[in-house]
Amino acid sequence: MKNNMMFIVGSYTNKNPTGINIFSFNENDGSATHIGSVDGIENPSFISIDEKNNYLFAVSETAMTDGKEGGQVFSYKVCKETGRLEYINAQPTNGGAPCHLSVDNSGNNLYVVNYSGGNICRFSVDEAGYIKPLDDLVQHSGKSIRPDRQEGPHPHSIILDATKEFAYVPDLGLDKIFIYKLDHKNRKFSAFKEINVHSGAGPRHLVIHPNLPYAYVINELDCTICVFKMEADTLTLHQTIPTLLESNLMEDSGADIHIAPNGKFLYASNRGDDSVTIFQIEQNEGSLTRVGNSSTYGKTPRNFTISPNGKYLLAANQNSDSIKIFDIDEETGLLSEPIHTIYVSEPVCIKFLE
Repeated sequence: MKNNMMFIVGSYTNKNPTGINIFSFNENDGSATHIGSVDGIENPSFISIDEKNNYLFAVSETAMTDGKEGGQVFSYKVCKETGRLEYINAQPTNGGAPCHLSVDNSGNNLYVVNYSGGNICRFSVDEAGYIKPLDDLVQHSGKSIRPDRQEGPHPHSIILDATKEFAYVPDLGLDKIFIYKLDHKNRKFSAFKEINVHSGAGPRHLVIHPNLPYAYVINELDCTICVFKMEADTLTLHQTIPTLLESNLMEDSGADIHIAPNGKFLYASNRGDDSVTIFQIEQNEGSLTRVGNSSTYGKTPRNFTISPNGKYLLAANQNSDSIKIFDIDEETGLLSEPIHTIYVSEPVCIKFLE
């Protein structure tokens, strides 16, 4: 078992009430075995695990809860020996369709974005993993140029920097990235800066390079990536590059973005095209160069992840109920044909226990 670790999958529950599944993962050959599951939570579309792997937090991406507008965030205790999840509690998020969350390295601060509610919220978590009632909520306002998708604010993710003093919030509806200072003493968000992204981009997810002062944002609506240099607590646009050489923007949309543990390659998923695009990262200036594109052998790769050892990519094909596992060539960054397939209903988010 020493070469085995675990990963957890969050899913939509439109077809199957079991929304969270736990797998044992063999780092030697990339195979996975189902070892547990959790139901009783509707649409746990995004999950986050604290740094000590003691607790798992999951959004319930719904518009209403018990007749009131808004979704919920759930907490579970993780048994690291068996992968069993024990329910602790849930709190309302005071906004519809919570779709992303982050927990800081202390495990005591939890941050959630509500996509349709257009707001972000902050919770305290006690030492037993219990989520306390809402500490703070910030409402975004405005719109951008797409009346069908940008009629109002739609924050899509919240990413903490390495110091956990700043939070970055790409807002798809406003074509902005909001930077917040985190006031830990008063448990508040402190508005800091707004970074404009080109009109109609629809910024969705952001990732920060592990070694270089650069951040990368995948834009859902026009299938591009913006590269930003991080300096003086701000973001300065460095490069914009398409994820697809040719795209039909009525069918294709950018989804997820990750950097390999070695910091040499960046991966971006494309729905519609149903692929992952691979970019090499220039190690001085952070620029991206496209090196390839691989099918995910399924439909709608909303999310994917890279194994902690950097050897495997796991793509969650939401609309074909599968997770495909690929070898990564660590020299070129390119992906193999699928080496294993896992069948999970509507998989959306994959997180490893490290």
